Amino acid sequence: MKPKAARRRKSLTARLRPFWIVLTLLLVAAAAAGYYLASWPGFYPKYVTVAGNEVVPAAEIRRRAAISPHQNVWLQNLGAAAARIEGIPYIATARIFRIPPAGVRIYVTERHPYAVVTDGTRRVLVDRGLRVLQPAPPGNDLPVFVLPGRRNLFDGTFLRGARDERMRNDYAQLVAGHVIVTRLWFGHFGGLVAALRGGVDVLFGNDDDLQKKIPLVDPILSQLERGGRAISVIDLRAPTTPVVEYGRRPK
Repeated sequence: MKPKAARRRKSLTARLRPFWIVLTLLLVAAAAAGYYLASWPGFYPKYVTVAGNEVVPAAEIRRRAAISPHQNVWLQNLGAAAARIEGIPYIATARIFRIPPAGVRIYVTERHPYAVVTDGTRRVLVDRGLRVLQPAPPGNDLPVFVLPGRRNLFDGTFLRGARDERMRNDYAQLVAGHVIVTRLWFGHFGGLVAALRGGVDVLFGNDDDLQKKIPLVDPILSQLERGGRAISVIDLRAPTTPVVEYGRRPK
């Protein structure tokens, strides 16, 4: 006897063919439900709150976020909204959260003025990350970084030059060493010069060994000022043989 031919299995398409009407109806219903939920006013943002800001007004943050009041909050691109907020010079980070069913909360961290940068024509405030915050107002007590050369000192830009970061890092070392600086610049040969309160200029020279030179400043000042003589310059370019110049301090 011939063996019976193996029974062919029906394809998935063939098995589902009797149910195509039901499946079509289900897909249409799902699409209609999705459209309804996407356009339902109940998911339009009812409020947008802002926290963490002290300098930047909440209204400005909401304006930059541009959360649409007429679009489903669950479908809006909050990552792009956060990026727009971080375009504000004083904003360091922005995080945005959806609050069910239709609320939005924005949390920001702000940048803080760290120094004044001048290129000889403009004076601007920068934070520790060297982002330009705004034009520098008169009468502040922040140190001045003199960085000559034509620069893009517009609000929101970052100073990324090697010299910019070098001066910022040198200043941080001086602060850690309790040297109170009013002005910093690089001399004609690239050496670091710091103006201290009281009108004393310190010539540090090469800043590769700045940590060895900083501890010399206070002892020299203390020893010489006890003698009643006005110091105008302390030269630490050769730290083993520091040189002191005397003279009338500027008033």
